Amino acid sequence: MINNRGNITDGSSVGLPSTSAVGSAISPSAVREFLRDNPAFLSENPELLDPATGEDGPDTNVVDFAAAQSNVFRRRYESLRSNHLSLIQAGRENQSHLDGLRSVLMQLIRVSSIPAVVSTVLETYGQKFQVPFVVLGIEANRNETGEFHVDQFRRLTPGSVERLMGDFDRVLSPIAGQEAIIFVDNADEVQSCALYRLSIGMQRRPGVLAFGTTETGAFSPDQADDLISILCSAAGAALSREFDRL
Repeated sequence: MINNRGNITDGSSVGLPSTSAVGSAISPSAVREFLRDNPAFLSENPELLDPATGEDGPDTNVVDFAAAQSNVFRRRYESLRSNHLSLIQAGRENQSHLDGLRSVLMQLIRVSSIPAVVSTVLETYGQKFQVPFVVLGIEANRNETGEFHVDQFRRLTPGSVERLMGDFDRVLSPIAGQEAIIFVDNADEVQSCALYRLSIGMQRRPGVLAFGTTETGAFSPDQADDLISILCSAAGAALSREFDRL
């Protein structure tokens, strides 16, 4: 500006910040705040996005907004792509679970005897959930639950299910306790187990479907078990169908 003597000054003598002072006072956060408050600024001043148009030439410390914006878009794209791939993988896993569930249900529909149902449950469920020990126990109040000659089938005395499970419909134990007795000869090997209550036939005969592993903590009360619960219900329904035919 021009002072009263006709000389040109930088404005500092009258309380205005000098050019160097203004430059040093502008922080990156202030620039970001300005651009947020004025979203059309860069589109209205496109030359700022091209460092080649800078007056000081290409060797000066000019911020390349276009490159920065490109990096932001690239990071967003990679994040979206990762999420998309995760969703695809989850979808494939869910489809695999549904296919497996459908296969087991079809097998339970096709079999037509108690021994066949028991064999199907014990064989397919062990493979499906990759657990080494699967036991089906049914409380006997008549001889028809007797000799099926199926490995891992347990004919239980009345009251056994209540003693094992109390009032619960499912018991998932990270560390197997007294409930491991359902595994009989393998009880010492079972370190973690899951028990599911069954109610079989019109007589509502108590039963239990038990899964055991040699790994401590394999089962826990807070884990999701929707699939195994569905299959246990299907096993109970198939057994009920056959027991009611007796």
